[in-house]
Amino acid sequence: MMRVPQAECGMVTLSPYTFGSMSLGRNPADVSLDLVVARRAMEAGVSFHSSPTYNNGFTFMVLRMAFDADRTRVPRMVIKIRDGSAPLMRFEVEDTCRRLRLDTIDVAQLVSMDPKPGNLVDQLRGGGGPLADELASLRKRGLIREAVIFLTPENSDAAIEAARHELIDGVILYWNVQQRDCTDTAWDAIRQRQIPTLALRTLGGGPADKHSLAKAAAVNTLIANAECRNASDLALRLAASEPVIKTTIGGTASLAHLEDFLSAEATAAPLPHDLKRQAEEIQRL
Repeated sequence: MMRVPQAECGMVTLSPYTFGSMSLGRNPADVSLDLVVARRAMEAGVSFHSSPTYNNGFTFMVLRMAFDADRTRVPRMVIKIRDGSAPLMRFEVEDTCRRLRLDTIDVAQLVSMDPKPGNLVDQLRGGGGPLADELASLRKRGLIREAVIFLTPENSDAAIEAARHELIDGVILYWNVQQRDCTDTAWDAIRQRQIPTLALRTLGGGPADKHSLAKAAAVNTLIANAECRNASDLALRLAASEPVIKTTIGGTASLAHLEDFLSAEATAAPLPHDLKRQAEEIQRL
């Protein structure tokens, strides 16, 4: 049975868990198992996250095949769009709609790929420019319904200011039990202004160094203290505990892993306040 979506990013309804498709299409010679995973996510009614660049475009091939098999279940789509130039932004939006046979991109993740002055963030904060004009055009044409800015620790303060612009509906960043990739100032502003936020990488992690191992040990302790089934259960409960988080995006090409995410989504209850604070301390480690 299709789930009833419960979270919203502005006007666009997203499911509490969003299926990340980055791992699909890694073996383009045989996508049969990838199609099973994609179709299961479609049947569950969750939203999808993807990019035209994933796996040299083969991720989109898998998605198109899955969507064409049942156009009644095409999900809400969060799509990573590169914004290094106005022509590139326009091409990727138009190309995404063509390749996936979509009328619109529900949420465009603007990656803020140009760090130089005058980039999209600067244009949205200041007097405009070609990137802001192109974004406005794409939205007027109906090819983008809503747009969120990708945050990093380096750009987050400026991007939060840019998010005040009428063309921007929220922000997206790496946020999970182990990560919160923005400054304290930016996070405080997100909470105070209730900026709709999309959380990438539902299950955090990094290289097996001493620092990440210490975080992993703390997460395992928190899983036990919260009486969660596993890390997926904890991750979905943490997302449910933070009102600004509208969805948490977790990728997988494993049917078993997807079922684990779906099960965690279905039962995700907010963490008690003291355990939520423990999770926030892990993020700051």
